[in-house]
Amino acid sequence: MAQLAVQQHLVKLASHRRGVAVAGLSTALPPIRVETDEIWEAMGRVRGRRLRHLPTPVDGARTRYFAEPLSTVIESRSQSQQTDAYLKHARLLSRQVAVDAVERSGVDRDSIGLVIGVSCTGLILPSLDAELIPALGLRADVARLPITELGCGGGVAGLARAQDYLRAYPERAVLVFAVELPSLTFQPDDQSTDNLIAAMVFGDGAGGAVVRADEELPGLVMEDSTSLLVPEGARQLGYELRDGGLRVVLSRELPGIVEARLRGAVEAFLDRAQLRIADLDFVAAHPGGSGIFDAIERALGLAPDALATSRAVFRKVGNPSSAGIFFVLEAMHASGRPARGLAIAFGPGLSIELALIRFQ
Repeated sequence: MAQLAVQQHLVKLASHRRGVAVAGLSTALPPIRVETDEIWEAMGRVRGRRLRHLPTPVDGARTRYFAEPLSTVIESRSQSQQTDAYLKHARLLSRQVAVDAVERSGVDRDSIGLVIGVSCTGLILPSLDAELIPALGLRADVARLPITELGCGGGVAGLARAQDYLRAYPERAVLVFAVELPSLTFQPDDQSTDNLIAAMVFGDGAGGAVVRADEELPGLVMEDSTSLLVPEGARQLGYELRDGGLRVVLSRELPGIVEARLRGAVEAFLDRAQLRIADLDFVAAHPGGSGIFDAIERALGLAPDALATSRAVFRKVGNPSSAGIFFVLEAMHASGRPARGLAIAFGPGLSIELALIRFQ
């Protein structure tokens, strides 16, 4: 009996070191494409004056995708109207990425034991997965994990929770989807700089993936993950639910906190795998904007072109909050080159979400 217990313990330890395959990666954008200078002009009309120049955090930005026309986005709406709009568009986008992810992964739908749904730009009960599960034909006893309050870090965190689940149930699969509609949270009566910058930085979008406990599959493998809470950043990033809806908190102090705390978090995380920053082939940074990109590069001592893919995603689609990392990973996967690197995202808290990943 003692020998059997030791063997079971060794198997359990081995399973905790196994990576998971992120299969069936999918992204989706709403149909309305706008140029950032159009948004800037609209912000001037909302504020009743011509704005002088684009702020630094959105330099290099080009296009955004919105679920509704810009003329509608900048109008005042009640909380009920915002919720109705969120439900309409979030249902469509989440179903699109979920169906695509499942079909591309090739998994048997009965093998999906957990659905993780991530979204911070709309508050509804039941969560989106309650409608999605029967629409996809998944088992009625599938477990559900809705994630709301992790903001932009929710995509990486969702993949990490999928890995945790598969360590316990390696014979199953996990569907992860993230859908965000930050344009619908715009507050035309909010004259703060935070609200102005958010209107330029964020864009709507969705991402999804099926995660399996088979690290030998070709494509993207997630080896390990971690999360670090930085309490002094708690007031620098997030949403506050106020009269009229969600009001964004996007402090100009955030890049400084990221620069000060990121390197220590990354070095401690990589040390678990006996790696150094110099051993990484790439960094997949959440597309949070040029200020965040610059802070990551300075903190980690990266080459000037190290975040080229993340910057390109930001120029094309902006920051789709928790869904953003799916766009970055999809773009990197398209290159087809074997490599090992680090995925980074930040969420309210302030949380630093890290994942050691490889393409094979």
